[in-house]
Amino acid sequence: MRKIGGHVSVAGGLPNAVENSLKIGGNCMQIFAGSPRSWARTPYNLEETNTFRKGVEKNDLDPVFIHALYLINLATDNEDLLEKSTLSLIGDLENGERIKSAGVIVHIGSHQGRGFDTVSQQLIEVIKSILSRTEHTPLILENVAGQNGKIGALNEINFLMDKIQDPRLRVCLDTAHLFEAGYDFTSDIGLEKLISELTEFDLLDKLSLLHLNDSATDLNSHRDIHANLGAGLIGLPGLSNLVNHPRLAHLPLILEVPGEDKHGPDKVNIKTAFEILS
Repeated sequence: MRKIGGHVSVAGGLPNAVENSLKIGGNCMQIFAGSPRSWARTPYNLEETNTFRKGVEKNDLDPVFIHALYLINLATDNEDLLEKSTLSLIGDLENGERIKSAGVIVHIGSHQGRGFDTVSQQLIEVIKSILSRTEHTPLILENVAGQNGKIGALNEINFLMDKIQDPRLRVCLDTAHLFEAGYDFTSDIGLEKLISELTEFDLLDKLSLLHLNDSATDLNSHRDIHANLGAGLIGLPGLSNLVNHPRLAHLPLILEVPGEDKHGPDKVNIKTAFEILS
């Protein structure tokens, strides 16, 4: 069975993520390893880790992904922000180790108008340092919608992967971000163009998961706004086209949609995700 889950809350304690995943009908999950509004990353204790892992294994909820803070900017020229970003990401990777996470997903950050070429060497050095200071948990780079200054276009991810050459460095593709960046995978021609680009950049074998989201903004809008599955401008046929492609059909799907009640991924959207599988 295809692994499909949502980003779920850990409010009240890490083990609550198990129940929250089961409530929405997921069979895998994504979480924040701490408050999404705080740089602090407290190490998980043995008791909560063991309780969580027992629940995950009993209910077959692996893989478990961690999403890093949205505050992170690995390309910043602000030394304090760079240090906070680095330590937060290391904390997430260490907690990932404790809970046997399949990886920590990160938005790389913004060059703030200086251009990717200007910050590329810093990114290489910072990511290498983060990987060298942690052990086994993969670090997963996510593509972006093409917003001004944001780093994570496929060619930029390819550049970093090529220069760093670490098997722990992986990739997450977000369907909404792809569409918003100009990839029209709703047509067979557009989908094959995307697959060809992923092949050219040698990224297909480096994918760990797909973020399955519809888009509330137009193709090539460069505006990152997620919509519930089928309620956006990609639509269910377009999403189905992508997730069922033979080169992508093995990947776990994690939803980051608003939900019918605006409280995040829910039963309705998870059910829809299973229904679009061929």
